[in-house]
Amino acid sequence: MLIEKIENNIIKNKLIESGDSIVVGVSGGPDSICLLHALEQIKNRGLDFRITVAHINHMIRVNAILDEEYVENYCQKHAIPVFIKRVEVEKFARQNKIGTEEAGRKVRYDFFEEVKEKVGANKIATAHNSNDNAETIILNILRGCGLDGLKGIERKNGIFIRPLIDIERREIEAYCGENNLNPRIDETNSELIYQRNKVRNIMIPYVEKEFNENFVGTLNRLSRNSKRRSGLYGKKDKSAVFRHSKARRGR
Repeated sequence: MLIEKIENNIIKNKLIESGDSIVVGVSGGPDSICLLHALEQIKNRGLDFRITVAHINHMIRVNAILDEEYVENYCQKHAIPVFIKRVEVEKFARQNKIGTEEAGRKVRYDFFEEVKEKVGANKIATAHNSNDNAETIILNILRGCGLDGLKGIERKNGIFIRPLIDIERREIEAYCGENNLNPRIDETNSELIYQRNKVRNIMIPYVEKEFNENFVGTLNRLSRNSKRRSGLYGKKDKSAVFRHSKARRGR
């Protein structure tokens, strides 16, 4: 079952521990509502932690208000504290002379950290999954990345945790259906004006059809191997520094 996979990832990698307070970023889409629902189930199984939801309305899409209402209603029904903020992201992007995607990401993460401080949380959970990781690796390669770029999205990075990073999008969609979650669908995800959408909707399906039907899995294996190698190189570098230091002290 999917819930066991998510719980195993959380416990094995110590993403959430007893006493933690987690801010969960929830857009209302399949990924984030799956994450929120799964965390509720894991909490009910006995892991003692607190959940607070943060939702940001980017005010780009007409239907964004429906996403906001969906998240608010879900949280009220499940007695989960929720913080909601509206930001005109396109205006923010123009004012700061950055792209809309970058602006959206900045206002989201700034808000998540703001909520974290308000409620005294110690971690922020986002709903990145293995498809997101594969897309990130491809985009990094297209930009000419080094080894670090092949690592993709980190499972844990400071206060940020990604409990769904090993879960494929199709599994998430199936989970939402099985649990009658009826998530919101962001129609802009199918628009080909953003690089990530082109990778998601054109490149990956083409490679899966013509070359490797498990392309997402292959890229995630590359991600895990790159993280392992990077860790080994890091240990070797530290060992070399330690030996150099000892040699200097022995002079």
